[in-house]
Amino acid sequence: MPGNALIPKFEWLSGYSAARGARDVVAGTVLAILLVPQAMAYAQLAGLPPQMGLFAALAPPVLYLIFGTSPFVSVGPVALVSLVVAEAAGQSGIAPQDGAAIIAIEAGLMLLLLGGFGLGRLVNFISEPVLLGFTAAAAILIAESQLPTLLGIDAARAGDLPAALRALWQDLPELRPTTAVIGALSLVALLFFNRYAAPGLWKVGVRPPFRQAIAKSLPLAVMVGAAIAAASVPQTVPTVAAIEGGLPRLSFPEVGLSDWFALLPSSLAVAVIIFVTATAVAKSLAGSDRSNLDTSREAVALGAGNVVAALTGGYAVGASLSRSALVADSGARSPVASVIGALAVVAVLFFLAPLLELLPRTALAALVISAVFGLVKWRDMRAVWKHDPLEAGIVFVSFIATLMLGVRLGLFIGALLGLAFFLWFSSTPRVTRIGTDDAGTTFRSIDRDEVELATLPVLIVRIDRSIFFGNASYCEDELFARLASHEQVNCLVLDMSAVNDVDASGVAMLRRSVQRMKLMGVQLHFADAHEPVASKLQSLDSEVCRFHRTIRHAVESCGVYLDTEIAYT
Repeated sequence: MPGNALIPKFEWLSGYSAARGARDVVAGTVLAILLVPQAMAYAQLAGLPPQMGLFAALAPPVLYLIFGTSPFVSVGPVALVSLVVAEAAGQSGIAPQDGAAIIAIEAGLMLLLLGGFGLGRLVNFISEPVLLGFTAAAAILIAESQLPTLLGIDAARAGDLPAALRALWQDLPELRPTTAVIGALSLVALLFFNRYAAPGLWKVGVRPPFRQAIAKSLPLAVMVGAAIAAASVPQTVPTVAAIEGGLPRLSFPEVGLSDWFALLPSSLAVAVIIFVTATAVAKSLAGSDRSNLDTSREAVALGAGNVVAALTGGYAVGASLSRSALVADSGARSPVASVIGALAVVAVLFFLAPLLELLPRTALAALVISAVFGLVKWRDMRAVWKHDPLEAGIVFVSFIATLMLGVRLGLFIGALLGLAFFLWFSSTPRVTRIGTDDAGTTFRSIDRDEVELATLPVLIVRIDRSIFFGNASYCEDELFARLASHEQVNCLVLDMSAVNDVDASGVAMLRRSVQRMKLMGVQLHFADAHEPVASKLQSLDSEVCRFHRTIRHAVESCGVYLDTEIAYT
């Protein structure tokens, strides 16, 4: 029921024990090791002070604990959302911190409304091909946006690839060799550890949860090494801005109403990205048992987390696949693990804030670049191509549109293209003649299989989709095209087994078709119609229409008996 998702549920408390709590503490501590540098790096990607990334990692896990449904999802700063925030807040004309806060609040309220009204299933309207193309292009844009920082260049931000490359090329003479070397070495080390650390530790006998704990600690070790290198060289290497220690203060963006309206499209894009990616993360970690996942509750948890993050000094947050997988691999048993991670961030803010200022910005850029390689899913793209080249075209268009026009327009174009494909697919159902070669035991398409049409003057036709206003006329045209190709037909058997519903336009089309068939002297027999569908068709002319449980019964009622040899009465 609408509104149920707004009521907290603590199913994870059932059977919770000290042993489970100990596992959550271990998993949360391991999570914090990766969360601290990532939160700072993603805030840098968003064009915000690094402390906003740390602040954004504090409250959202608590809200997810109250409303969320997955024991593993880690909510906090993520790359895709940070990229959209950077593009939108940077072009808003107000302070980036205020723009980021507005986006988080508006996106959070949208998600709260979505979940509160029980509309979580709307996530399914963003198709897999659209997401594949969009995320692959976004990964390239994210990596490119961090290249200037990696090389020590102060280049202007751009929302699309051509503009970004032009800005990078113009400012390339400002490259700082020492900074670039530290960044490049950091990137190589991070990519190497991402690829080989976990398998290497397994080979030497290190088992979970210690294997993941050590493997995910290595990026922090790279950050520390980069900080030592930056402090050791005579040249100046840019480091992150000063970070305030302690907890954030409650705040609200003090801007005009027009700024809130101007950022609504960007907030909608952020809300869609947060919801779609978080749902995908939760489902991927749930494995075969997804019975406890509730997309509406996920929307409420994410929405509440975003609103509170904005009010406590942070910015828009989502679900991180890498951190969530780390939580799962580290033995977590409930969302308490992510809260433990947030508490560890609090400890860092209180006791280690001055040390964080020593981190080179180039090393954080390397961390962002190394983290987005997983967004380009070549194997999944090849699978889409093998399945349907037309859907592969959707992947390509979404990819190019995002690269050339930016993430917001790219996502919008991809979503429209996906919906257009769905509408075209739904509006042209397969209407095929079927026959039998085993005395009526089975019926198969004569257009696709090697089955002869041996039941004439009875023609059997199957419609392979529900009939609604978008395809009713197409079905009508196809039915009479089949009849026109066989002049001797006196009985049309319509296999309705694949028709799960018929709307008012579909009923009107069938009523019109019945009248045409009556003038043609053709009887219409419905076979294997589902009861809800059959009840909607009872108003059709009973002098022309008949209903039968099976195709065989329908054919034989027309005077054709399906024994080993087709016989006629």
